[in-house]
Amino acid sequence: MLLGFLVGTIIAGQTFFNFTLDNLRHFGALKAMGASSWRLVRMILLQAALVGAIGWGIGVGGAALFGKVAGGTELAFRMPWQLLVLSGGAVLLICAISALICIWKVVRLEPAIVFKS
Repeated sequence: MLLGFLVGTIIAGQTFFNFTLDNLRHFGALKAMGASSWRLVRMILLQAALVGAIGWGIGVGGAALFGKVAGGTELAFRMPWQLLVLSGGAVLLICAISALICIWKVVRLEPAIVFKS
């Protein structure tokens, strides 16, 4: 279980970080047009919150649906509210760490990156 959590954490964080790296030129363009670093930080935090909430909702919904379909079989399981809170906290922590790494990258970004090929 711990290994699955670690792999999921790494994949989720890396995916969000890659999204930021892929859009560095856009962040640079926004900086070149006068967007403050604080505005870019708020954009990244909003993206991280939305991605985390949507991903957690899809994951919990899929697990609940599977549990309902598998009810009465050997694959049936319980999903107490504590598990939902713990998984939500873990997703929040993962999103916060990956957002902080992305923020560090974007705040240090030079607006001149827009003009580089």
